[in-house]
Amino acid sequence: MDLHGNKSLEIVHTSENLIPPDSDVIVIRDCYCPNGHDLVTNRAKFGDHDGIVIGVRGAEKIGYIALSPLYGDKSRICIDYDLKEGELLSLICPQCQVQLPTYAVCECGGVLVVMFTKPEVDYKNLVGICNRVGCKHAEIKNEGQLMALISENDFI
Repeated sequence: MDLHGNKSLEIVHTSENLIPPDSDVIVIRDCYCPNGHDLVTNRAKFGDHDGIVIGVRGAEKIGYIALSPLYGDKSRICIDYDLKEGELLSLICPQCQVQLPTYAVCECGGVLVVMFTKPEVDYKNLVGICNRVGCKHAEIKNEGQLMALISENDFI
């Protein structure tokens, strides 16, 4: 993913308590489902930043999770859904209910699911997250980080 010239991502300096203070972080400004629906909303805030809202489908119900748009921040807000450690979730667009695409198998046995930083499907401009609650990869990761996970664990 090319950060330079990509208006969907921005490097900001933070003093917030969401991540280590006085550090530079990447903030996702635009994030889309495969059908082009914007997942970033000001209805869920993480510090001064708009959150990424996705639908979650578990064994018994559907709810929503707002994810922090800051790389490396595992903060989330659950709406109408109680997460259970180790649970595998289907991650969906809250508008059209399309399941978010699978990128690869995660080392935990879950899958790395992707969202796109542009309205069109482009596997060079994406971010991803593991669908297993509590996995160490259950935070927003960029395309380079996802590729490193695949090569480290030979999950291609």
